[in-house]
Amino acid sequence: MKFLSSVFAYAPPSGGTAPPGVENINTIVTWVLWAVGAILFVLFIVGLVQAAQARSRGGQADASAPVWPLILAIVLGASGTIWNAIA
Repeated sequence: MKFLSSVFAYAPPSGGTAPPGVENINTIVTWVLWAVGAILFVLFIVGLVQAAQARSRGGQADASAPVWPLILAIVLGASGTIWNAIA
């Protein structure tokens, strides 16, 4: 129990300021998150087009394949929001 009380004693206070130089890192991370989100959205659209083409040709359309890039984009967007809340 004494260990936990010492851990809580050393917890940094909330609402502090970011260290100097973090603005550049935040900008780079934001750009990377935006670019990867855009790529995943394009992959989602491409997957939908491919599934529609397969269905129109009478083949079996895999409807779950285009959904995975969209799910990853949603997770990426959530991580971007969490990153902005932390920074």
